[in-house]
Amino acid sequence: MDKITAEGMEQQEYVDILTNGGFKAFFGDENNKEEVMVLINALLPEHRKVVEIDYRPTELQGPVIGHSKEFQYDFVCRDNSGAVFIVEMQRYREDVWFKRCVSYASRAYDRQNKAGLGYDVPPVYLIGLMGVDIDHPDKEYWKDRYISEYTFREKECHDLLGETICIIFAELTRFCKSEDECETEQDRLLYLLKNSPQLRALPKWGNEGQCKRILDAFRIRNFDERKRNKYTNDMYDEYKLLGQLKAARKEGEAISEARTLARRNAEIATAMLADGVDIAIICKYTNLTPEEVEKLRQ
Repeated sequence: MDKITAEGMEQQEYVDILTNGGFKAFFGDENNKEEVMVLINALLPEHRKVVEIDYRPTELQGPVIGHSKEFQYDFVCRDNSGAVFIVEMQRYREDVWFKRCVSYASRAYDRQNKAGLGYDVPPVYLIGLMGVDIDHPDKEYWKDRYISEYTFREKECHDLLGETICIIFAELTRFCKSEDECETEQDRLLYLLKNSPQLRALPKWGNEGQCKRILDAFRIRNFDERKRNKYTNDMYDEYKLLGQLKAARKEGEAISEARTLARRNAEIATAMLADGVDIAIICKYTNLTPEEVEKLRQ
């Protein structure tokens, strides 16, 4: 899921929701409001279903991080009950991903208090679409699971005194059902989220109801000229950034290997000096200069 190439984009019929360009093309287009609600509802608890959404600015002033700082959600909306829904996309591994999600959700929740609503404020739901596995402590329990939910509950009996902050992750890498194994609406939507960039033929249920609407919204050739140009530019910016990161990673690996080799050669040279080996021979077998070997005597 982490292989992104410009050549691959030219062959794609549907966007990859785990790219910046694909995510923006779907969630950032208010014409997709109904389809966005379908995806959000597929991941929410049964008692919390969105019937209408109001798009919110993705950049919101953070109340606790300085006067000129902003934090930016990937996507944020509010339903007619006032509940806030944040959707974040994570394609690459990040050690503090969960803590960052907690920070985003808690700031959005607290911001409602700052707006003068007191403490009886609507809940905040953060949905994370994951292109990497979460490192769950209980590996066996999560072997065949892919949806996780985190919220404030009593530790022993799991009482929930009120809806406040809820964080839901959909680990698409753990979702391994085939087309034929997708029986529920949630299964089918997760299948499309994971596999849309590789789809060459519609799933047998791909022309039905909500799945058809999602695929139509994902279909690149359905974009008007302005949206297509924006999508293409976003994707090529991502390719450029990934290329820079790859080059930097290779450079870092090369530097690390060189330092490891130099350290090993120094250790060998030091041992040879201790055994009274001639400096010329030491230089021959370690590629160190006579000056570098002499420094090891100190």
